[in-house]
Amino acid sequence: MHYGDEQMVEVGEEFDLAELSHAQLGSLFLDAQRLTAFESTPDGNFIHVPHSLGIEGLLCYRIDADRMIEINEAVLDRPVAIRNTVCDLITFQFVSSVKRSEFLGKRKNVHDLGPALVVSAVPRQETTYRVPKTGVQIRHVAVHSTLSTLMERLSESAEEYPRWLREILSGQHGKPRQRVFFLEDRHREAIWSCFHLPVNGSLLGKWISAKFDELLCIGMQILKTSRTLTDRRALDLDRPFAEKIRQARRILGMEYANPPPIPELARQLGISETRLKTGFKAMQGTTLMQYCIEKRIEAARFLLKDNRHSIAEIGSIVGYEDPSAFSRAFRRACGCTPRQWRSSNPP
Repeated sequence: MHYGDEQMVEVGEEFDLAELSHAQLGSLFLDAQRLTAFESTPDGNFIHVPHSLGIEGLLCYRIDADRMIEINEAVLDRPVAIRNTVCDLITFQFVSSVKRSEFLGKRKNVHDLGPALVVSAVPRQETTYRVPKTGVQIRHVAVHSTLSTLMERLSESAEEYPRWLREILSGQHGKPRQRVFFLEDRHREAIWSCFHLPVNGSLLGKWISAKFDELLCIGMQILKTSRTLTDRRALDLDRPFAEKIRQARRILGMEYANPPPIPELARQLGISETRLKTGFKAMQGTTLMQYCIEKRIEAARFLLKDNRHSIAEIGSIVGYEDPSAFSRAFRRACGCTPRQWRSSNPP
């Protein structure tokens, strides 16, 4: 696992990462300030943010060379760009809540897009950039660990996990991959305690180390469940029809970015394609594909709000290989382009 020193530079209010080339970004960070230093921090120590940066609410703790946890509830008062170089890394980012406001006429509606889990796997060296929004508190906890030795350290079999992760671990896929999962309410407690620390002093390091293990196991179980829902074939053919439709919804909710073909899904559930399509429409009020699109757009709004990725990257993450197809689908669902939504959406 390589998690390089994070560097930070102040930028203007209208700064847009997507408009700069890699060379321009490199020049921008020539005089950057160090934000955090994972590599040089001794094991079992907190990674302190320099006081001169004026950032409060960010806590990073290095357990050892394979493990780091980050608890972030900071609110930036000025726009900054952050750069980091990572490699052989898997990150489970638990977001407690991301609220989105919208107006329908004079009526304001607030939608809660959390809690959510963002899983990122980076097998080879990548330089990442992000520009957090100012004046907005997005609470999240991230656990970072070594990707290549993850299964051995947890005594797990890669065969129990989804295909996309197995392809990375076996070297078949060398590019970063990311998935967004929407968490159940029962996961809120595990995140909540990170923002209301129950211990302090010398006990805090031990508590945070234990919290790392808890969140890592929850993240791994979610990945394992997503594989179980989509990859298994032998299902109970006598299960009630309504439960099979609910199972279809769970599968598509996990794998909306790359849903199984309808014939394959019907075969897994032990029902005909016709019964699957008509039953799903009757229970959900929408088609199978439209349900996937709704989940894609929901995940896209979450990532646009998080502001860590370019619009093209977000389109790819949620299942659109063609950026223009993503933009068209987003406009149909939201009435504006992803760029317009990102720039005008209030917290």
